[in-house]
Formats: sequence, C-alpha cells, structure tokens
Amino acid sequence: MTSTNSTTRRNKRVGGALAAALCALALTACGTEGAGGQVTAGAAMAAKPTAGPTPTEARPDPMDDPALTLEDQQAAVAFMALVTEVAAPCEEDAEDLPTVPSSLPPQRPVPGPDEPGAPPRPVVSEVPVPVEDLPAPADTAWNFDRVRQEVELGEVEKCAALRHGSRIAKALDGSGDPTAAHVEEALGEIGYNLPYRLHGPVEADGKVEFTLDLRGGELCLDGTYDGTRTTFDPYGVQPAVYCTDVKRRG
Repeated sequence: MTSTNSTTRRNKRVGGALAAALCALALTACGTEGAGGQVTAGAAMAAKPTAGPTPTEARPDPMDDPALTLEDQQAAVAFMALVTEVAAPCEEDAEDLPTVPSSLPPQRPVPGPDEPGAPPRPVVSEVPVPVEDLPAPADTAWNFDRVRQEVELGEVEKCAALRHGSRIAKALDGSGDPTAAHVEEALGEIGYNLPYRLHGPVEADGKVEFTLDLRGGELCLDGTYDGTRTTFDPYGVQPAVYCTDVKRRG
C-alpha cells in the first residue's frame, strides 16, 4: 500500500503545474503577430480536442503553443489556480493523517571497527567476480495503446474529484434546460471555461455529457446532466493523451 506521504507528494503536482503556468505567463511571448499586426491565438487554445487518427506521438501541451496570447495565458493560469484551490483541502487532510509507526524494535548502535564487540572485518577477495550482462532497456518507443490505459488516482485526487463534482452539481442541479449551451454556460460561470480543458458538452438521449480535464496530476472527470441532477465518474489519465483517449477499465 502506498504511504500517505508518498501519495501526497505525487498529487502535489497540481501546485507544480500552477507554478509552471505562472512561469509560462511571465516568460513566453504574448501572442504572434500576423498580417496587419493582428495577434492570433494558438489553434490548440482555440479549438476543443477531438478524436482523430491514432496519434504517433504525445499529444501537444497547449501551454507550449508559441502563438498564445496574453489572454490565453491568463486564462490557463486562472484555470490551474482553480484546480489547485479545489485540491488544497484534500492535500491538507492527507498531511494531517498520522504516519504508520514502524513495527521494528529499537536497534542498539553497532560498535565501531576498533571497539570491543565489533564484528570482524570482511575479507576482500582479489579474485575478479564475473558480472552478468545487464538486461536490455525496456522499450521506450511511443505506444498509444500503453499510454492511453487508465491509471489509478491517488487519495488527494479522489478527494478533489468529489469537490469538483460538488461545485458543478451546485451550479447545475435543478436548473433545468438539459442542453449543451446551458451546461457550457453554467460550467463557464464557475471557472471551467478553458476550451481545451472541456470536451463537449454534447446532447445524447435527453441528457448532456461532458468531460473535464482537471490534470495537474492525472484527474479527468466525466459528467452527465439530465436536467435534474448531475452524475460524475472520475478517472486517471497520463499527460501524453487527451481525457477522451483513455481506455477505461472494465
């Protein structure tokens, strides 16, 4: 079982992603000038990710787009600030959990090499010992089927998923109008308005389905709104693919 401390460290990448976004805001160019001096936004920021042919390399990070405008960068930083804020109480709770004490009894100090009771010095053989050849390195080539596998969420991100779900349900539940436009507007009003972080919403069988990319770690969240209540399904996704690429377990 993974310890609480290691789980917390793994999930604190949310804060690291926010710091990276802040660095990008400070260091990257504020857009690219096109014809007539117009500043154009990057295509990755302007368009929502859609399913396409099997990728032959990792999906690009929209924050790496050199054509980002200042407004695009500010929106990305605001979104990561929201992700960090929602997850913060979960990280604090994880840090407050008691650590599991060791079951080993206290050990007596080992005497030094020249002290009474010290163990005998080891005899070093001068005969060379054959060394076996190291195994060949694991295949590191891009493999879409491998990187699209669902990954296990840590306790912090499971907690954060519940908090995101609660915020969204508060905005949507009982508001009626199960249309894509209504859901997108409601999500935008509470901060989930970054195009490449929101897949959908789409209408299907009288319901509205959407997927939110909440990754500072691995968290993605599927949501369904039926005009009365919202249901959620959180899952973990590696950074090299879209949330909608993932191959779910079971």
